[in-house]
Amino acid sequence: MSTAFNPSAAEVSKLPASPQAAGPHTAGDRRPIWELAVGYGFLQLALWSEGDLRWTWAAALTLWILGATVYHRPSLRQLGLGGTGFLDSLWIVGAAVVAGAAMLFVAHLTGTLHRYALHRSLLAVATGYLLWTLQQQFMLQSFFFLRLERLLGSPKAVWAAAGLFALAHLPNPVLVPATLAAGLAFCELFRRHRNIYTLAIAQAILGMCLAAAVPDAFHHHMRVGIGYLSWIAR
Repeated sequence: MSTAFNPSAAEVSKLPASPQAAGPHTAGDRRPIWELAVGYGFLQLALWSEGDLRWTWAAALTLWILGATVYHRPSLRQLGLGGTGFLDSLWIVGAAVVAGAAMLFVAHLTGTLHRYALHRSLLAVATGYLLWTLQQQFMLQSFFFLRLERLLGSPKAVWAAAGLFALAHLPNPVLVPATLAAGLAFCELFRRHRNIYTLAIAQAILGMCLAAAVPDAFHHHMRVGIGYLSWIAR
C-alpha cells in the first residue's frame, strides 16, 4: 500500500502488495487524525475569511501541509508526483475532454454557454487554472487521501476524502454535487494509478467547461465559502 508515511525496512515486508489490497492501519498512532483535523480546520478558516485574514489562514494551511509532508518523508510515488501511472492514466484526460465537450455542447443548445473568464487569452486562463487544480489535487490526494487511507483503508478513504472535498465547496449549489462526484472518481483513480498530474489536467478541463456551461448566477464565478455569499454580479 502506498501511504503518506515512509515505512522502515522492517515494516516494508508487512505492507500489502498493491494499493487495491490496502486495509486500515490498526496501530495506535493517531498522528494522521490530528494532521487531518488541523489541516481541514485551516482550510475552512481560509474559505470563510476575507482580506488579509484569509491569506494568513491560507499561508498557515500551506505551511501545515508542507511541514507534515516533509516530516514523514514520503516518496514521490507515494505522493503521486512521480512518473508511476502517468501513461496508464492518460486516458483520464481524454475522458475529461469528451465530458467537457459534452457539457459545452449541451450549454450551447440550451443557451447558457458564456465566456466565463476568457477576457484574457485562453492559454493564460488555462495555465493559471491548471496550477490551481494541481494544488487542489495535492491537497486532496497527497495529503488528505493518504492519511485517510492509513486510518480507514483504501475503499473507505475514497468516500471520506471525496466527502471532505465536496464540503470544502459549500455553499455553492453547483460545485458541491459536482465535486462530490468528481472527488469520488479522482480518489478512486488515484488509488489505482498513484498519479496526480493527469487528475489535475482532467480537473482543469472539467472545471473550465463547467464554469462556461453554467451561468455565473448559479455558481457565482466558481466561488466557495464566504466568497460565494459576498459575490456581486458585474
